[in-house]
Amino acid sequence: MTSVVILLWQSTVDSPQLAATPFMMAASAAAMDLSVEIHALGASVELFVRANAGRHQAVAPLNRPLSVYVEDAMRTGAKVYVCSTAMRDRNLAPEDLIEGCEGVIGMVTMLERMVQVDTTVLTY
Repeated sequence: MTSVVILLWQSTVDSPQLAATPFMMAASAAAMDLSVEIHALGASVELFVRANAGRHQAVAPLNRPLSVYVEDAMRTGAKVYVCSTAMRDRNLAPEDLIEGCEGVIGMVTMLERMVQVDTTVLTY
């Protein structure tokens, strides 16, 4: 099966207009029956923190909340994994994450998944 890993690195709540696109790509790929994983590094983990009000900012031109784009991707089958180092650096625990996050993984696991045959990595 063809897999897509969407690596979130620069996508943050501080730039909601840039953060919606990777979730639209994830939802589209999942709707095409591709295996989709979203890997969040650094400040991108904040997109998945339940108590972060910035997740709900409206994104132009549709004025949909950023959180709705995230939910769309997850509802269509994209699996979300957040970086253990980014979580530790922000003093976050798995229970701080929104419902539906698959888990906290480290860089080695992320790399192992990204270098698999038939896997395409998109970085945002």
